[in-house]
Amino acid sequence: MVSETSPFHILQCVCLLWRIWKSRNEVTFEFTQPHVCSLARQFYNQVLKFSSLLSPLPPRSSLPPITPATTWVPPPEGFLKINVGAAVSASGCSSGLVIRGSNGHVLLAIGLQHQGIVNPYLAELLALRDAISFVASRSFTHVIVEGDSEVVVNQVRQGVSEDSIGGPVLRECLQILSSLSVCI
Repeated sequence: MVSETSPFHILQCVCLLWRIWKSRNEVTFEFTQPHVCSLARQFYNQVLKFSSLLSPLPPRSSLPPITPATTWVPPPEGFLKINVGAAVSASGCSSGLVIRGSNGHVLLAIGLQHQGIVNPYLAELLALRDAISFVASRSFTHVIVEGDSEVVVNQVRQGVSEDSIGGPVLRECLQILSSLSVCI
């Protein structure tokens, strides 16, 4: 049975068992009464923390690429460039996007917060999702998206649909990208 289970599901089981054991010890030896919501949040954060270790190599896809950034280069004349990124803290993450024209001037900058997201991989995925959702909502064309997470960039380029903590967000990104008529 375990051999047919994905590594992500095994990770969830191990984290759940560890959380139950740790909570039992806290009740027994520290005389605490943990709240069920607190236990669920601790379990979720632990799964997020360790799931980044489970990144398999993704399959190839025909989706247009998202360019990994090294040095910022202005987009060609008539294009917009959206740079995305994320930062993680103990309480959550922040994602941001900056839109610039071919002259390099900033046209728009947006920052968003995601409470409870402490996984850097998931934070970068959310930053990408926020950017392409913004592009889709404004019907922009001639857009280049750049990000600095090589893992996220490669997974989107290759059309990954994995069974990990970032899987649902990644599938959402791929779905949005498949409906856009922009150059990425």
